[in-house]
Amino acid sequence: MKIYTRLNKMSGVDLLLSAIKVICFLAILPGNTHRLLALESDSDQDVLYSSDGGSVSRIDGDMRITTLDENVKIIQGSLEISGDSAIIRRNLEFGDIERFEIYGSPARYQQQADSSGELVEGESETINYFEEGEPIVEFLGNATLTRQNDILRCASIKYYTETGTIETTGPCEGITSSPND
Repeated sequence: MKIYTRLNKMSGVDLLLSAIKVICFLAILPGNTHRLLALESDSDQDVLYSSDGGSVSRIDGDMRITTLDENVKIIQGSLEISGDSAIIRRNLEFGDIERFEIYGSPARYQQQADSSGELVEGESETINYFEEGEPIVEFLGNATLTRQNDILRCASIKYYTETGTIETTGPCEGITSSPND
């Protein structure tokens, strides 16, 4: 009875936000067979990038920082990120790319899911892609993430590609439907 009374007093927006939090929580449970995880082989692939404008590459400490302008595309295996401009940060000591920063109106992301072959897609004003440790895609500003039949829109979204975990900053709204819809 207490739960029903509490639900009755919540506004529509509060109910939607609570439902989204539950959906995000359920999406990361270990037994969930519908999680979409990035292809493991993507991280073993070369990073290809292109832009229609100029580029600048400079060394800052132990980092090589490359800035790309105009119609930027970054591809690594099934990972594709595009936007108006980008910054690529590579650690010179280890040779690893630590981070891509992509800016656009909007910047776009897509990556093939490991198990199903379906695409995980997202867009926002800024996309930060961190490769160190578990790859993380951070969507900042008018963020949207689409996985299978689910669409999530928030002020910002952080997506952990190996586990499928999602963290958000609101306000948020979303749609979830069964695979049969």
